[in-house]
Amino acid sequence: MTPPIAFFSYSHDSQSHKAWVQDLAARLRANGIDAILDQWDLSPGQDVAAFMESSIAKADRVLVVCTETYTEKADGGAGGVGYERLVITGELVAKIDTKKFLPLVRQASDPRRLPHFLGSRLYIDFSQDADFDARADELLRELHGAPRTTKPLIGPNPFAGIAPQAPPQPRVATLSGMTARGDSIVLEEWFGGHAATANETLMKHGRLGAMEIRAALHEPIAKSQLDLLNAVRKAEIRTFGWPIGILLENRDEYRPRPVTDGIVAEIAVPERSLSGVPSYDYWAARMNGDFYLLQSLFEDERVKDAIFFDTRIVRVTEALLFVAGLYSHLGLAGQSRATVRIAHQGLQGRALRSAGGNRHVWPRQTTAQRSEAQVSDTITGLRENIVDHVTQILDPVFMLFDFAEFNRAVYIDIVTKFAAGHVG
Repeated sequence: MTPPIAFFSYSHDSQSHKAWVQDLAARLRANGIDAILDQWDLSPGQDVAAFMESSIAKADRVLVVCTETYTEKADGGAGGVGYERLVITGELVAKIDTKKFLPLVRQASDPRRLPHFLGSRLYIDFSQDADFDARADELLRELHGAPRTTKPLIGPNPFAGIAPQAPPQPRVATLSGMTARGDSIVLEEWFGGHAATANETLMKHGRLGAMEIRAALHEPIAKSQLDLLNAVRKAEIRTFGWPIGILLENRDEYRPRPVTDGIVAEIAVPERSLSGVPSYDYWAARMNGDFYLLQSLFEDERVKDAIFFDTRIVRVTEALLFVAGLYSHLGLAGQSRATVRIAHQGLQGRALRSAGGNRHVWPRQTTAQRSEAQVSDTITGLRENIVDHVTQILDPVFMLFDFAEFNRAVYIDIVTKFAAGHVG
């Protein structure tokens, strides 16, 4: 898994305080946390404000070391602390319930006091040096999402007379993602239900093509809705258009919502950008690791009745990297196996074209409506064998356009360039 990133926001009260912060940051790095600290990461001549902004933006957690001096500077808007307060406040206003900003109190005065912008957030008290090891362990557990105690499950109502339901039976799948009955695991009822819901709404938006993703682990897991949300957030790949698993958490009508068995997000936009063409995104993540997505084709926002072969290669590459990232951020080992089925629909009457000018394709139309293909591999294999998997998924799509095909060098060039820029 990618180590959690933690950025230290603190004031340079004294040399001893700077040394204390550095020691704590070193403790975190030695225990699996990618700690960002100006003493290591900010060089002479570097723009300080840009460093603060970029570090806060990419950090999973911002550790706010609240000494008396820091609190005074933050409340007074003084110096670098005052600037960091402005950046942090912007994120807090956008999402007041975020846990990203974690106060670490180191104060001699009593009662302890946090800067006004942190409100009444629960803090970890590092004021007593004798308690340092215990508080550092508490901080590490919080950053790794490994609490010392876990919340007990809710038992059955003893007065209801209804026994709790038995947990679902483990999924049994072959290496190719098939059940003992010979059915693909991505054809289970959960996927069908979400597909029916998404396609019904998609049809209301007019004639839109779409890409569908179905992903399932061969050995299901058990995660909370919050685990799923955080994993989707970290797995998103920002590229052209909206990413797979788009999170619009600042718009109430588009925010992901928790449901009994996971989370669901639906973003139906009547008119997108200058094209005036609707767009539609629907995705769902299940507590056992299943993932479903239906996303309108990016091409419909650019040209009517077209499909761009190079855009499809990029999007399928993004899809496989997203699935691999999702499962990695859910804590799965690289050797865990998954099956991914990707389908393209609404193809009939479209012409196969190129999005870029460096690869000309003579337009060819198809009368077929849908194409789908399935790959199964380990999480590591989804990344390492990505050129083969993208080819396996898209060769059948392109073949529908009057036997169109592209040699392996084209796949290698587009896939590897995209993967190199979005995996790290």
